[in-house]
Amino acid sequence: MKFKKLFYTALFLVFFSTLSYSASNFYFDADYSVFRNTPAKSVVEVYFSFTQNSLKYIKSGNDFIGTANTQIVIFDQSNSKVIFNEIFSLQTKVKDTSKANLVSRLIGQQNLNIPTGNYEITFVGFDQNDTSKCDTIKLALNINQFDETKTSLSSLQLSSMIDKSSDKASIFYKNGLEITPNPNILFGSNLNKVYYYLEIYFPAVDYKSDSSYFIISISDLSGKLISEKKKKVNTKNEVYAETGLFKVDSLPTGSYIMSASLIDNSSNKKLAREKKFYIYNSVKKDNYSIVFEKDFLQSEFVTLKEDQVDDEFDKVIYIRTTNEIKEWEKLKNLDDKRKFLFNFWKRRDSNLMTPRIEYRDEYFKRVKEANKLYKQSFTDGWKSDRGRIYILYGVPSDVDKHFMETDIRNYEIWTYDYVEGGTICVFAEISTSGEGSYFLVHSTMRNEFRDPNWLAKLKK
Repeated sequence: MKFKKLFYTALFLVFFSTLSYSASNFYFDADYSVFRNTPAKSVVEVYFSFTQNSLKYIKSGNDFIGTANTQIVIFDQSNSKVIFNEIFSLQTKVKDTSKANLVSRLIGQQNLNIPTGNYEITFVGFDQNDTSKCDTIKLALNINQFDETKTSLSSLQLSSMIDKSSDKASIFYKNGLEITPNPNILFGSNLNKVYYYLEIYFPAVDYKSDSSYFIISISDLSGKLISEKKKKVNTKNEVYAETGLFKVDSLPTGSYIMSASLIDNSSNKKLAREKKFYIYNSVKKDNYSIVFEKDFLQSEFVTLKEDQVDDEFDKVIYIRTTNEIKEWEKLKNLDDKRKFLFNFWKRRDSNLMTPRIEYRDEYFKRVKEANKLYKQSFTDGWKSDRGRIYILYGVPSDVDKHFMETDIRNYEIWTYDYVEGGTICVFAEISTSGEGSYFLVHSTMRNEFRDPNWLAKLKK
């Protein structure tokens, strides 16, 4: 694969002093929106940003220059090929690198024409002057064809500011507007308004002006409606751009959903788009840093209920430590438990270069499979011996089942070729009832029950 570089140098500063970041942290964010272009291709607007004070600055004359690079790679899943791979650069120049002068964010945008299809888009953000500062974000990019015979909606773009503009040279210019992206979709405190932009395409009169209306709303993750706006739309326009804002300074810290719907009452037709975003409103900082809060708020842990939190801690019994158990027992409220679980999994994250915690995903995927495969009597599958081994070590290389043999109880031997150079686990029905309850009777794995005479003990 030929590596192509394209450097685009620009500086876009958005004042965001309330959410300050320490210079030791490198924070990079990325997002995208999809808009109609041609029947075969769509415009994918990609947004990326860096915290100004996280960069390393190099002296240049009387100034200090910091340079942040974003590599964008788009992988076509249908043919396993990379269709786009370029690097873009944002540069900031300051007279003084003291913390008080580095309170802004650098924001960039690139518009790409991408064919209809299913892709994975990878953003790699790194400091040009210190390549050890690097972060990677991977997102699914599914581009559906905009049918020219039917009404359709673009993505719902959330931004930090929308102003009228005639500056068509600006990379943020769109339909007479200057739309400043907010790639981390985090609002609140000093950034107390969420601006939205959405395009409605009316290539055919399948929605009627006298019965069609547009609804934009904010809800929490439980579905509770927080705020809503409703208005008529003129369906005779081929392209209709809907913009506006919501004030969010009174919303508590948490995750929210903005939803946009186009509805025709006469035909019961409905089109909808939605976008998840995050609010951080706080008068004072607690023991957790703002950086932690941002990561935490963008995680699913922030919405877990009490029973879900307790259930998750129960299910990690196979990997939690004694110190973690003691720490858990000291927690006083639900929010502390949520943050504990967030930290618990972050410490075990197998790939810090992605926003997902793959180890947690795999762990609970195995829990679900164990419940399906190894339920015993009134015992959940994950609590069984086979379930425990399955969760810890995954699918065995081979399973040798011995069932309904004349003089011996039912048993099965699991072989793991890739664990400790090759190991086995033997599970057997201790009783002769045939109820399907298997227990570990022998293993060659370290710290597991070992009994070389297991076969003799299974004779009826």
